Amino acid sequence: MIAALIMAFQVMAEEPIPNPRLEERAQGLMREIRCVVCENEPVSQSTADIAVDMRRTIRTQIEQGKSDEEVRHFFSDRYGQYVLFRPPTQGLGMLLWAFPFALLVGVAAFLGFRSFRSRHRELAPLPDNGRDDVSG
Repeated sequence: MIAALIMAFQVMAEEPIPNPRLEERAQGLMREIRCVVCENEPVSQSTADIAVDMRRTIRTQIEQGKSDEEVRHFFSDRYGQYVLFRPPTQGLGMLLWAFPFALLVGVAAFLGFRSFRSRHRELAPLPDNGRDDVSG
């Protein structure tokens, strides 16, 4: 009996927003926000209880007229930047976006410098053994 009530409550919590445009926005946000219990799984795919609550919160905030950025900000304030699959492109988040590119540029510069240095070395002349006949 209690299990049936819990199942019915979860089904009610998973009701989509009647407006298809708003529901589409909510679904997009659910794919961008990470479940805090499951590793690397968006709340849209997670079956954890907290993911159900997070989906409900997303839909509620969308229905209240909040922007996508406000919803993301709500979850990042509550759970930290970890909860967002795409970190912000400002402040510390900018380092996360820029680091791979800076690493590639650094490696390319290092390899180019090494290749340039080794190409301009003067080679020592081969010793002359006194034989002019190369064929042996």
